[in-house]
Amino acid sequence: MVNVWVGNLFTSEIAGDPARVSGPVRRVGVATAQLPVWLAEDFDVLVLPGKPDPDFVDYVTGLTGTDPATLRIVIPPAGAAGPEMLTADRLADPDFRGELRAVLAERPPERITSLIPDSAVAALAADLGYADAVPGHAFLGQGGGRLLNSKGAFRAVAAGAGVPIPEGGVVTTKDDAARLMATFFAKGRPVILKREFAGGGEGNEIVTPVPLEHAHGAQRLCRLDGEGSIAGYLDERWEWLTNGFRFPVVIEEYKPGSRAIFAEFQIGDTGPVYEENGEMFYLPLASSQIIPMKDMPQRALAELVNAGTRLCQALHAMGYRGPVGADAILTEENEVLYTEANGRFTGSTHLYKIIGRRVVGPAFGVTRVAVEYCDWVVPSFAEAEKRVASSGLAYDPVSQTGVVLVKAYCEVSGTVRYCVIADSRDTALEIRARVSALFEEGR
Repeated sequence: MVNVWVGNLFTSEIAGDPARVSGPVRRVGVATAQLPVWLAEDFDVLVLPGKPDPDFVDYVTGLTGTDPATLRIVIPPAGAAGPEMLTADRLADPDFRGELRAVLAERPPERITSLIPDSAVAALAADLGYADAVPGHAFLGQGGGRLLNSKGAFRAVAAGAGVPIPEGGVVTTKDDAARLMATFFAKGRPVILKREFAGGGEGNEIVTPVPLEHAHGAQRLCRLDGEGSIAGYLDERWEWLTNGFRFPVVIEEYKPGSRAIFAEFQIGDTGPVYEENGEMFYLPLASSQIIPMKDMPQRALAELVNAGTRLCQALHAMGYRGPVGADAILTEENEVLYTEANGRFTGSTHLYKIIGRRVVGPAFGVTRVAVEYCDWVVPSFAEAEKRVASSGLAYDPVSQTGVVLVKAYCEVSGTVRYCVIADSRDTALEIRARVSALFEEGR
């Protein structure tokens, strides 16, 4: 079976005008867009925004067993927003479509999959004569990708499906936002405000009338002196919160002390299938994750899976087919509340699906977990790989323990993501300390 993998991020449906995405954020996405290398198998076709790092390709395929010589990589000409993102204008380029059409004539695809489901990909597939190769193409062709990744739409679908969510609402005006925030402030309860489309907590702000010792999951914490200061805060932040006055804002109660958990599902023609769970850690933005979360109470895990399945059943009825990453919180009272869902490949999907199940094997999730870290500063991917190998920390298939480099080198932050395969998070933390010391000399 031949698959076409489309490495698209920051699509127009989700990001709005691509020109509004900052240069640094676009360049960060260049590394993430190489994720299809993990997913590819022999003779697959990869549509990427730019040429992938050959060292990254060799490393990943060495672990997955895919023969890189059999892969075909097709790169469209740069678009109006530059070469970092696979924007709609790039996917519509006639020369690119001609090249891709010729490639697919030699290896017809059974499936065309994009990191983010998008109408531009559905239109591309239809023009090439492979609309049926896109799962849920009819839904995606009508802008379903935006609906899948909207935080406001999530609350509506979740509430309708009986999925537990935090108290709050979706607002379109500052007056409505002020009234909703005031109801929480009157009870001394902090709130989290969320932009309609953003990830990793970077589109969130926590606003509180009381001191907070810890505030995780947001790029900014704002302390206000009671209800009277709400209007001034909204006047200052409304354009940012609404992404240039284009989208609604989600406001919900923020529950300090909660743990950030998630469940992943795959929605096929017959319905959703639960795949995996995990926990995210924030400082204050996402800094690491563990898959699976071994100490989740069984009752909480059951609710996470059952409620998530109800959510995915609603998405299935709407016509979506593909992966779903659903985020939730586990409160101090062990209550599970879902906070958002993303109908796309997430930063967790390849960790359990490829590294866990294919590289590690049956021990994954039983005696082994994957703990990913996001902030390792290194000179290059090649240097990171070399140093991990020479230190004896690289993943060893015999002991089923060690370091796997997860993501291509990010030139903006100078970092590489990696995960530690270990028997516990404590063991992973010990290995992380050794990894962090590998480039300390000379700094």
